[in-house]
Amino acid sequence: MTLLPGIVLLVALIVTYATLPRFIASAQRKKITAADINKADRPAVANLGGIILYFGFAFAVLSAVLILTYIDQDFQLFTQLLAGVASVSILAIIGLYDDIFRISHGMKIVLPVIGALPLIAITAGDTTLVLPYVGAVNLGLVYTFILIPLGLTGAANAVNMNAGYNGFEAGIGAICSAFLLVIAWSAGATASAVILAAMLGACLAFLKFNWFPAKVFPADIGTLIIGASLAVAVILGNMEKYGVIILLPAFYELFATLYYGLKKIKRREACHNPVIHADGTLSPPSGAERYILGYFVLSKRPMREPALVLTMLSFFVLSGLLALAVYWLKI
Repeated sequence: MTLLPGIVLLVALIVTYATLPRFIASAQRKKITAADINKADRPAVANLGGIILYFGFAFAVLSAVLILTYIDQDFQLFTQLLAGVASVSILAIIGLYDDIFRISHGMKIVLPVIGALPLIAITAGDTTLVLPYVGAVNLGLVYTFILIPLGLTGAANAVNMNAGYNGFEAGIGAICSAFLLVIAWSAGATASAVILAAMLGACLAFLKFNWFPAKVFPADIGTLIIGASLAVAVILGNMEKYGVIILLPAFYELFATLYYGLKKIKRREACHNPVIHADGTLSPPSGAERYILGYFVLSKRPMREPALVLTMLSFFVLSGLLALAVYWLKI
């Protein structure tokens, strides 16, 4: 059903857009807030907005299942969509638990592996990968039990590590979902297209309230499900190569974490304390210029938060265009 991704996108957008204002008002009343650390006055912003992001996403995907029940009873498609929602739901639970009770950084990296279980159960994806200069290689159980969990936790944590600026996380979700959706739709990967359309619609609606100055933050539940949904779609659609290309800028934080961790440098405190100038521009703390992607950009030229976010999102747009080029040129 070629119109299904469009219907799903619209449902996710409407549901998320319609429910967020009431959630924001309720969160403010109940003091479910977080300080916006990139503003001089550190305003209290409604937090845990990822709950609504998840709700819009899940509602849209399950609506697709309902539609298909009466149009095209494709058991394999049903199984893929339900397994995809199950995986993202597990990441949502982990993210929400972390937001409320706090999980250690080590556990936050390991726990998302649990989210891969539904995909492993249905043996999602094609175990044969085409590797550069090698050709087709059937990885068998290595793909199912090692690469699927690594892909899910890698993507979820990559997006999570990039959190911190108004509109950035939802912007990553919208841009990556849009480019991957084009590839999935062109390749006829229906399950992937539905999941990506749902995340795209939810992220677009969320951006309305998360853009500078943000009225709501996604929190860990939001960042983890954005990364998880991208990974799920990539795995179901056998689009691993394109997923890695599109998420390349997000892995800056992952590699920086590993690099500075090996050097025993505690960069976490510095990462949450940008220098805020009188004119509202931001710059990195001295000595932390390469700790995170945002600081690396700011080390070249101090700028206000919206300009910084647009600059960093442009990296994902370029990666998306590169992925499209690789797909269309069959590289």
